[in-house]
Amino acid sequence: MNIVIIDDEKLAIDVLTIVLEELTQFSICMKGSFTDAMDAFDLFEREQIDLVFLDMEMLDVHGLQIAKLMLAKYPQIQLIFVTAHSQFAVDAFDVAATDYLLKPVHEQRLEKAMIKAQQIYDSRRETQTDIIDANLYVRVFGGFQLLDTEQKTVKWRTKKVSELFLFLWLHQKKPLLNVVIMENLWPEVEPERASVNLHTTIYQLRKTLKQYGSDNPILLVNNHYQLSMKIGSDYEQLLALIEREQHDEQSIQQILNCYEDDFLAAEEYSWAIRIRLRLKQTVVNVLESYVADTKGINPLLKLSCLQKMLEIEEYNEQYMFLLLQFLIEQNKKQACYQFYETIQEKLLGELNIPVPEKMSELYKEYMKGHEASGM
Repeated sequence: MNIVIIDDEKLAIDVLTIVLEELTQFSICMKGSFTDAMDAFDLFEREQIDLVFLDMEMLDVHGLQIAKLMLAKYPQIQLIFVTAHSQFAVDAFDVAATDYLLKPVHEQRLEKAMIKAQQIYDSRRETQTDIIDANLYVRVFGGFQLLDTEQKTVKWRTKKVSELFLFLWLHQKKPLLNVVIMENLWPEVEPERASVNLHTTIYQLRKTLKQYGSDNPILLVNNHYQLSMKIGSDYEQLLALIEREQHDEQSIQQILNCYEDDFLAAEEYSWAIRIRLRLKQTVVNVLESYVADTKGINPLLKLSCLQKMLEIEEYNEQYMFLLLQFLIEQNKKQACYQFYETIQEKLLGELNIPVPEKMSELYKEYMKGHEASGM
């Protein structure tokens, strides 16, 4: 992994570098260290950086500001925050940080953070390998894309050609009868016209896919069509993850990374609704079980799970309660206040139902405790 350290204290950089060098089990390449965070951005433009250790409290700028700017421009970079104060560690929740460390950094704790970073790094490399091996790679979470080996987006002649590709790709393990395809893609078109549309769209799809190394990308046998290309996907990756019997930090983080948004969320395909709903329910069930059953769960990961659960089921009162309870446990007064405002807006403002008494009492008791202590 290519690593950069950003800290306004040169001594802190030197200490962290020494401890990192002791972890010989990791393949680490130090690409640079900076006391001025903005100087690092020149390096990010020239080099592929995999991991950045970022000081949370620098004199001129807060680490969160740098982190948000960095991830907006270079989303492939992993972040590990370093902070001298434990209360600031929870601020790492505001961005997708891999982990956070408390100063002084101890070798055993750093090793745990590096194991997590290495797992994410290896997972991403496997995904890149899948893209190369498969020639094409489908992304269906957070927007549909078909990527070539250079990760350039394949352009479609028409919207219907891309829909036909998706439908065949999803059912590529079995041939599809032409009538089934027509009923799903042209449900309101009379059969003769739908047949013409299918043949025209198949022709355009074949023409597009032939550019990527297959002479016969779509098979036709007895009025049955089948996609014959090897194509990787984040969909298959997610299915493999959620079907595991047991989950650990790595698999849960991979699920969160993969499930950026609902399945084909931006596409209004009626045939995709059932798949979308099934995946949503399965993912939220996995996350809920992990949060409920895992002892000593990483707080960063727990927050990410709770936020994703509530993102998937935005009006779920139990998930609201769990997230509010978590923020209180972490003693995040401002975050509690803001989240409770959101709860009121969702329940009272949008649904015209009161905030459950259990939730409101928990919040009031916490805020009263702050007022009593003068915090």
